Formats: sequence, structure tokens, C-alpha cells
Amino acid sequence: MSTTRAPARAPLDVLVPADIRFPLERANGVQIVKTAAALGGAGARATLLVRHSDPRPTAEILALFGVGPHPGLRVRRLHVLHRRGSFALPRASFLARATLAALPALRRGALVLTRDLQLADVLLAVPGRPRVVYEAHALEALMYAERAALYGTGERPDEGKRARLFARERRVWRRAAAVVTTTAGIRDSFAESYGERPRVRVVPNGCDPPAARFAGLPAGEPEVLYAGQLYPWKGVDLLVEAFAEVPRGRLVILGGIEGEPDTARVRALVERLGLSARVDMPGLVPQARVAAALARATVVAVPFLRTAMTERHTSPLKAFEAMAAGRAIVATDLPSTREVLRHGENAWLVAPGDPAALAAGLRRLLEDRALASSLARAAWAAAPAYAWPARARALVEVLEEVR
Repeated sequence: MSTTRAPARAPLDVLVPADIRFPLERANGVQIVKTAAALGGAGARATLLVRHSDPRPTAEILALFGVGPHPGLRVRRLHVLHRRGSFALPRASFLARATLAALPALRRGALVLTRDLQLADVLLAVPGRPRVVYEAHALEALMYAERAALYGTGERPDEGKRARLFARERRVWRRAAAVVTTTAGIRDSFAESYGERPRVRVVPNGCDPPAARFAGLPAGEPEVLYAGQLYPWKGVDLLVEAFAEVPRGRLVILGGIEGEPDTARVRALVERLGLSARVDMPGLVPQARVAAALARATVVAVPFLRTAMTERHTSPLKAFEAMAAGRAIVATDLPSTREVLRHGENAWLVAPGDPAALAAGLRRLLEDRALASSLARAAWAAAPAYAWPARARALVEVLEEVR
């Protein structure tokens, strides 16, 4: 008796459009590039659509992210119009060019995975309802309403813009083929704001797979590492204040761009507290240097302040990278944090907005090496569940459901 095999399904054809400079070594750039590369490694045909903003070959730029050539990953760099001092022109140009680039692929059955809310809204208005999966990292309407507090700008939100964001978010939530959120809090916030919907999946951010063996904490002078942007809501100012109460060790702050107000603000605080000799601020560095800094660190700090957005929405890339590196983590105790980190098990959680509590947590781990090592080992053991390949497999499951 002969049996007839069902024909094998063609690999997923996935577009990952992102209005970012290439390279963009901030967390969102790393997250987008690593996700696209991992999708290619998981058997999909992934095409990353980004701005053409650097003359170097694509392979050379991918190497900055620790990504090598792979037949499953293609990068298409879109030439975007620019005008000095204008944000609107390059943004509009990217939306137009990304849409034009996506339409032929959508007609041949490709899917779109994007964290760009406006682009998702544009594509979902195309006749035939393309299969767009929206990846939400926050409620944009909520984040905009909190912008003054988050970024220290002092601006008042424009109610008209907030209403437009709310309407756009509601349309995408209701029309997208599926929605991926990086925390359960984001999922719940969307449902509370816009109603329940099917096909919603929580897929946290990721990290490179950890080494096969736990390396242990480094010897020598202890180092506390912070890696990320220097926006007020990130809590870097709080960390500097706390570190002034830590009698030994060094603090390394990776992030910020020379000449930007955030960098100047944090540097001025370091100087005012007399910490210049114990605090290094090398600025924004390539991914390879972040990995090297993690290897030297004893403790990684994730000191977010409590805001409506951070309460439920943050899925910090650097926390996952610290887990993969096998480092002790001191983090703010928030519901979003507790989705991944557990106090006394794989991290040390402290009250938000409290420099004394943060200082006490840092001192505890720097002085109690056995505890720090135990937390670091547990974080390392949990890291494979959040590695980029695991994230890609979860995304492929979602994409397969809707194709």
C-alpha cells in the first residue's frame, strides 16, 4: 500500500520593517536586528527593511550586532529623504518607501512583523487586509501622555495627538492578524483599553544563548554595570546617588551620546557627588563592547523608576543579557520586572525610586559574594528560555497561525 505525503509547506516569508538607522546600537536597534536574524535561523525567510544610513557593506554592519551571514536573512536598505532639522520628512519618506517595498511581498503571501505602530496602521488599510503581526513594546498613547515625566522634557501632551494615537492603536489592535506583546502587562493594558481579541501572545525580549558552562563572577575590584539610555525614567540618576553610598568598587555607565542633555545631566551629577574617579562613562558602544563590559561586571543594575509605563510595560534587553552572561542583577521591584526576575532567587529586587534601598542592594551583593554568585548562576540557568532562538520559535508559532 502506498501513502501520499502532503507537500511540505514553503518557509515563512516575513518582512520586518523598522524605521531605524542601520546600524542603530541602542536597545531597539539591537532587538530588531537580533529578532530578524533569529527568525532566519528558525527556518523563516526574513527580510529586514531599514534606512540606508551608512556606506559600509551590510555584512560589516550586521557583524556589529554579532550577526553573521545567513541564507534566511536578507537586509534591504531603503533610501530615505532627509532635510536638516526635519524629523517629519524622513519619517514620511520611510513610511512611503517601506509600504511600497512591502506591497509586492504581501501580494505573494508574505507576512509583516513590525513594532512600528504607524506603519502597521498604514499596511492594515491596504485592500485585502494584509497579514500584519504587530509587536507592542508599550501602549503608545499611555507613553505619550507620560512623555514629560519619562524624558524630563516639561512639555504638555497635545490632546489631539493623544486622541489620534489612541485611535490608531485601537485600529491596529482590532485589525492585526495577531498581536505580540513583550510583557503580560502590555497585553492586559491593551485589553483593558481596547477590549479583548484573539491571537495575542506574550513573547519577551531576548538575549544571546548563554555559554555552555557557568563561568562564575570575575575576580578583582567589583564593578557595577548599567547599560542603556540615560533618560530620567531609566533611573540612572538614582543609581549614581545610590553608588555614592557604596564604599568600594566602580560604576560603569554604558549609554548616552556626547552632547545630549541626558549625558550632560548624569555627568554633572557624578561630578557633584565627587564620584568622577570611580565612575566611567564611555558613552554608547558597539554590542561587542557591551559583552566585554558584562564579562567584567560583578553586578548589573536595572534601576527603573516607577511610572505608569514602567509598572507593566518594560522588558529590558540588558537584564536578559545580564542573565545570559551569568551576572548578579539588582533591579527595581515592579510587576513587569517580576515577570522574569524573582527576588532572592535569580535577582535582588529593591523598592523603586529609593536610592537608600538601591544602595543597600548593591552593598549586599558586593559584600556577599556567595549570594551574588547564587543569584548569577540561577539567572544564567534561566537565560536559555529567553535566548533569541527561543524568541524566534515563539514568533514562528504565531506567524504560522495566521499565514
